[in-house]
Amino acid sequence: MKSYFLTDESEKSLAPFFSQQVLSAGLAGAVIVGAFLLVFWPHRPLSEIMASGSEPAAFFLVFAAALVVNAYINLCCGAGDMTRKDYHMLNYPTQRPTHETQIDFYRYGLPEFLMHVLLLLLLFTPLLALAAFISAVSREAVLLAAAVLYSGSLFCRLAGFMVYLFWGRSSTLGYLTARAVMLGFVFLTVIFAPPINPLHLLYHLNRGSDGSGYLFAAYMTVVMAAVLVLIWVNGTLVRRRMKRQRKEDGG
Repeated sequence: MKSYFLTDESEKSLAPFFSQQVLSAGLAGAVIVGAFLLVFWPHRPLSEIMASGSEPAAFFLVFAAALVVNAYINLCCGAGDMTRKDYHMLNYPTQRPTHETQIDFYRYGLPEFLMHVLLLLLLFTPLLALAAFISAVSREAVLLAAAVLYSGSLFCRLAGFMVYLFWGRSSTLGYLTARAVMLGFVFLTVIFAPPINPLHLLYHLNRGSDGSGYLFAAYMTVVMAAVLVLIWVNGTLVRRRMKRQRKEDGG
């Protein structure tokens, strides 16, 4: 797999990790999560927290903030909002193809997304580790919460890319659709389908509820099924684009 997504800052790369746009968004997100950590820092000794058996809300609030921020950044990366817009992009109405639409999705786009979501999540790791430590939650709860953050961010990344394939990066309808998908997944499901809501699951992991394992299994089953569907849809759309482009080049 080519490493364009790490180094290529041209308009042909959808969201290069080391670009100013992506790193600035990641650092801004880390500042937001750090602010949550400072505001909700438990003012009790760790020994007292462990003796009381009542986990402070810092774990849930910090992980929830990281989920929302990281999911939104990945949504923007997938939807093309992080692409560099230079002179050519502003002066030509035809959208230039990116590496993600010119290379088979299973050989480039999918591996890129899997790795990029992990790299973005690593920016928040020190803050998340500190929140878990001061909250005295179990190691199992931390690992499950990390899986929730990764799967939720991956879902938003793939959903944003699907919107990009349908409407491009400059469509108002596409912009609103992508945000509506994330709003429904992260927030509205807590009302209509709590078992598949990531915030609901993070709350139960914070409390150390006995049923958190069942909730995690239900959440991962549904979300990973949705991720697999999005992978298939995106792969099909990219393949169709490549075939259409080859026909146009041949004509």
